Amino acid sequence: MKILIQLAYIIFIIMFILGSICISRKLMKKFNFNRWVIAFTAPLILIIPSVFLKNIHPFIWGILGGVFIVFCILFFEINTRISETKGTKTAMDYRKTKIN
Repeated sequence: MKILIQLAYIIFIIMFILGSICISRKLMKKFNFNRWVIAFTAPLILIIPSVFLKNIHPFIWGILGGVFIVFCILFFEINTRISETKGTKTAMDYRKTKIN
């Protein structure tokens, strides 16, 4: 039984990551995100509630962690798209983050 629960967790994590990648690719087609804004706001999703609220339900922490993971995947997908279209040198330059 314990192995089945662990297998279910592994399948859930894989599906969550693949779903996040699909969502981030669809969002990148519709909107033009600044990757550095996403990179700096992603940790704030976890830091701000922990500073202002002492007792947070574990379910809420799970939701916040999921949003944090989606933001991190979105950041790395934007980096991948920029490095594929404009090259690695442009991907490292913070001033040239827009995808045309």
